[in-house]
Amino acid sequence: MSTKSKLTIISILTYCAFIILALSFNFLSPAKIGITWTIFWYIAVALIIYYLRFKNLVFQEVMYYSKALGLTQTDLAKMLPNLKQSQVVPDPSKRAIIAPIFNFPLQGLDILNSKLAPMAKEKGIQPFR
Repeated sequence: MSTKSKLTIISILTYCAFIILALSFNFLSPAKIGITWTIFWYIAVALIIYYLRFKNLVFQEVMYYSKALGLTQTDLAKMLPNLKQSQVVPDPSKRAIIAPIFNFPLQGLDILNSKLAPMAKEKGIQPFR
C-alpha cells in the first residue's frame, strides 16, 4: 500500500472518530451552538485534517529522497534560503512518523521537495509512492 493511501485512510478514520465523538458527547449540537457554528466546526476540522495529511505526505516524500540521496540535516538546511532561528529542519537519519507541525512550515517542505525530486531523478532513484 502506498504512503498516500495510508495517509488518506488515517485521515478519513480520524475525521470519522471526530464525528463519532462530536455526536456522542453532543458538544457540536446545533441546539447548543447554532447550526452555523456546527457547520463551521465540521468543515474546519475536515480542512485541518486535510492540511495535516498533505503536509505529512510531502514530509514523507522529502525524507524518502533525502535518505536515498544520503543527505543530512545540515545539507537540507543549506537548501533553504530563509531559514528562521525557530525552524528546526527535520533530520533524515531519525525516524519520524509525522511531520513537524509547529516548528517547520509546509513552505519549507515544498522548497525541499522541489529541489530533491529532480536530484533523485538524476541519480535514478525510484519515485516516491
